[in-house]
Amino acid sequence: MFMEALGFLKLEVNGPMVTVALSVALLALLKWYSTSAFSRLEKLGLRHPKPSPFIGNLTFFHQGFWESQMELRKLYGPLCG
Repeated sequence: MFMEALGFLKLEVNGPMVTVALSVALLALLKWYSTSAFSRLEKLGLRHPKPSPFIGNLTFFHQGFWESQMELRKLYGPLCG
């Protein structure tokens, strides 16, 4: 009876479909993992620029470390993530 109720979900599971589904799940987990540390900083009350998935705030420092660090201190205070 249960299977009859879900009869409209008859999907053929094949190799490429499983591969795509697992790849999407892996990318979603990697995105969550790469930005989860920054959400912990927000819970602690530390302000910080919004990070990009996988690379964080590395693009913020393309001008050089000290100039960008001073800009971060001006925008977010002496304690920033």
